[in-house]
Parts: sequence; C-alpha cells; structure tokens
Amino acid sequence: MSTRKTISQQIEASEFVKKMMPFAQQAELKKQNTKENSTKLKDVEKQLKEIPTTIESVSLKQAIVYAHYYSAKTDIFILEQPFKHTFHGIRITNKKVTNLKLGKIVIERLLKSTSYKLNLDFKKDTLQNILNGLTKKKKTTNQLIKETTYVKMLMPINQQKALTQQNTAFSKSLVKRLESELAEIPKEPQGDSVKKSIVYAHYFYGGSDWYITDIVEDRNMLFGYVILNGDTQMAEAGYISIDEIVNNGRIELDFYFTKEPLETILYKKYPDYYSSSKKEKKQAQKKVIKKDATAKIVDHYSLEFRLIRRFYNLIRLHKTTTFRKIQLLYMAYQKAALEQSIRETNSAADLFGKINKKVVALFDAVSPTKSNANIEFTDKALFNQIENYVKGQKINYAITLLKSYLSMQGYKPDTDKVERLLNRIDNAIEKGIVSKDNRLFHQILIAKAELIDYLEKPTQKIEPELIGLSIPARHLCTNRIKCDGLRKDGKLNKGYQFVKGGSVIKVKKKAV
Repeated sequence: MSTRKTISQQIEASEFVKKMMPFAQQAELKKQNTKENSTKLKDVEKQLKEIPTTIESVSLKQAIVYAHYYSAKTDIFILEQPFKHTFHGIRITNKKVTNLKLGKIVIERLLKSTSYKLNLDFKKDTLQNILNGLTKKKKTTNQLIKETTYVKMLMPINQQKALTQQNTAFSKSLVKRLESELAEIPKEPQGDSVKKSIVYAHYFYGGSDWYITDIVEDRNMLFGYVILNGDTQMAEAGYISIDEIVNNGRIELDFYFTKEPLETILYKKYPDYYSSSKKEKKQAQKKVIKKDATAKIVDHYSLEFRLIRRFYNLIRLHKTTTFRKIQLLYMAYQKAALEQSIRETNSAADLFGKINKKVVALFDAVSPTKSNANIEFTDKALFNQIENYVKGQKINYAITLLKSYLSMQGYKPDTDKVERLLNRIDNAIEKGIVSKDNRLFHQILIAKAELIDYLEKPTQKIEPELIGLSIPARHLCTNRIKCDGLRKDGKLNKGYQFVKGGSVIKVKKKAV
C-alpha cells in the first residue's frame, strides 16, 4: 500500500520553496495539507526557479517581478537574486508607490519571520502593472457579491455573510470563480435521462445532497437530483425552490465541486446502489447473473462483513481519502477486536486479521501529520480475496423491497413513488429474483395489494402492518366463519367483526 506525496513531503523535496518560504508558513501549509495548496506549490516552485541573478530590463518599472512577500502593511516584490542569501527587490509600505528604490532583502530574515508570507497566488508581471494594481481602489467582497448575477442568487445567505465578514483576497477570488462556474448552469433540460446529465452545482447539509443540472430563472427554480439523509431508495429528480435553498440557514453550496455526470457522482458515493454508465451496468448485470448461483442470500450483513466491505470500498476507488475517514475505520476495527465482536472461531477471522494489519499500517502512516491519503493497494492476492468475500453475499431482495414499503406506512406518499415501487416488485417476481420459496413472498404480495389499494384512494394514509412475527395464517382459522371473515394478513373482510375473546362473527344486517 502506498500514498502520494503530502505537502510536507512536497516541500522537503523542493529546491526553492523550502529555501525561500517563511518557516511558519511552511508549517501552516503542512498542517492544512490540501490538494489546492499542493497545486499552487508546484507553480510557485517553477516561478522561484526563474528568478534571475540580474535584472534584464533597463527600466526598473518594466522589470519582471518573480515573487511577492506580504505582511499586514508591507509588500516586498522580488526582481533578482544576485547572491545565494540575498534578494534585490522593492519594499512598499502602506501602498505608497513614490520614490521606489531597489533594495537588498536578506532571505534568512524572511524565512524566520512570522509576519511575512509568500504569496502563493502571485503570477509574475512587470513592476509597473503591479504598482497600478496596488494604487487602484479594490472592491470589498460584499461589493463583488452584489455585482454578480448567480452568486448572489444561488449562494446561501449564511455563506454570503461569512465571506463578506472575511473580506480577504481569497474570498474575493472565490466569488469571481464561483460566478463563472454558476453561470455555466444550463437554462434548458439536458435530456431525457437526469443521470446522464452533467451536474454543475452541489449543495449539502449533513447526509443530504442536492445535485443541480439546470436552472429555470423566470420561475426561480433549480432542477436536480436530491438524496435526503443518505436514503438512496427514496432519492428523486425534481424542481427545487432557490429561495428554500438560500434562506434555509443550514444548507451550503459546495465551493470546491467539480462538474461531472450525475451517474459518475452517484457511483463514486454509493457504489452499491448506482452504476457509472450503461456499459458498466451491463457488465454488472452479467456479473450478478454469474454470482447468483454461488452468492449467499442473507437477511442482513454481519459486523465482520460490513467492516471488510468498508475497507474494500476504501481501497477499490483509488481516490483521496480524508484522515478522519481512515481514523474512523481504524477505530471501528480495533473496537470490534476489543469487544470480541469478531472471534478467532469466526469464518472470516483470518481475512479480518489480515485487513486489520493493513488498517493499522495505513493509520500509522497518516497519523503523524493527520494528512489525507491517496491509497493504492498493491497486494493483489489479498485484494482478490477481499473482493470475492464481499461479492459472495447479498441481501434478500424481498427485504429491500419491504423496507421501501415500510418507509411509506403512516404517510400519503407521492403516487409516482408508489408506482415505481410496484414496478420493482413486479420485475422482481417476473424475473424470479423474489420467488415463491422466498420466506417473505407472502408479505411481498400483501405489500403489493396495499400499494394498489392506495393508488385507487391516495387521500388515505397507508396503514402500518405487522410484518415477520405474525402467526401463520392456518392457525388463525378455527371455524368456517372465522376463515371466511379473516384475511391472511389478519384484517377483517367486509361484513365481519371481532368479539370478546378474539373470535370473528358475521354482522347481521339490521332491518329497516
């Protein structure tokens, strides 16, 4: 198992950044360890490498500035490095640009300074252009937001207030970038399939996600795919009120979202429930058909299975994983061993032990810096063993269907959702996924009947029912009338009623 370079490793491997960036700033960047800063450091390294030993321009104002150091009141612009330990540059205090002179700047003082920072966003330019930018009155973040079309429309109010209070160069550049990205949201639907559509914006709160594919400005609405509280089975596409999003107070716009197809996003986040493309879907179906003969059908996944699958999902995607996610995985494995939830007599104990060693090694690698990691699992034999184990079990599909049905009980669900669930039930029965020998087949038929009844009268709530622990139907009938009056699900037929003791009698019609 190997990880990509952290910022700490990147700085240590650099030739110029580690010699020219203030030590305090280096420590701060190592602690943050973000992908964005990693990219910036690569650009800064290249630019620092270009600093000449002498100024190539005759005119000072036409000379190229290669680096920028700044503090609360002072800006230092580096033009040349004639000696190993010394820069020549321009020092400007309080943005006063008169009587400029080329002066000596000792590199060691910059390195030890806690007030100066090297500007990671600086792009080399002529001194004249930079001075023009300094003297030009800069707009506040609040002014920039007010001048935008889409940021002020689509960014939640709480986030707008936070950026306005910060009023930093970062917040200003963020507003400009987001305005450009949000302006790309299509004004028309992208096609018939929402999952094939490109997602241009992402809102989130807790375990809920709003993936935006297009906008209807005249109706003040967004269109997208919504997953509430991580419930993928009840997720749906539809219109979303912009006012409800921006005024919610908790929902946030994802500032670092990169547009990509919805099906790709869903597959990455919920690989057990979504496919990434038609091709992958066909391949997955073929694999399922092949596995059906050997895969063990279970009512629920055991603790060891869920832990092993959790590790499998972590290593198979080959993407950057947060330190917190690795820490939680490590804690879950150690807790299971500590509480003896998984013993040596368990059939998966050997595999669990091998994975536990890998988890400990991974946590040990990232814990000193608390950094994120891009995981590349190199033990192919163990990976295949894990994959075979994870794919060797699957949940009884009848349970999946009944869970969807249970979530509707006590409510008046949207008829479209009810029809979708009915279609899933019909397909499962037709394709033999849920057959007559399934222990829950009878409950599936009852659920189907209730859903059909609801579609006929959608004004009434779907009534809760006892599932799983009910007495077998043959024990409910002790006489002919009781058999006739009581349905298999325990409900009364029309014209019958319960009497004291639990018997069922036929109701006599009253004479008029």
